[in-house]
Amino acid sequence: MSIARNLTLFLCLVYSAHSLASSPYEGLEFGKYKQQITADLKKTCHPQKKMSDEVWGNKILSNEDNKRYIRDARIALERNNEKNYWDAISKVECPEM
Repeated sequence: MSIARNLTLFLCLVYSAHSLASSPYEGLEFGKYKQQITADLKKTCHPQKKMSDEVWGNKILSNEDNKRYIRDARIALERNNEKNYWDAISKVECPEM
């Protein structure tokens, strides 16, 4: 039993080390995409109230369709497809303010 537990622990450590090794650049790219999408959505939706990007983003993401459109926009950004990006951004339903 001890061998199985130690093997499982070892595999978890190796997996987490691998995840941490590849994550710094992925995190930067995600942050860049998040900033661009947030800025472009603010241009489209024109939020009236002063609120943090986090709160405003959560309001937008409370709609399931918006989640799909934002995911599509992120994928279009990753693929440098500007037409699909703006198509996805234009489909996002702006939250009530």
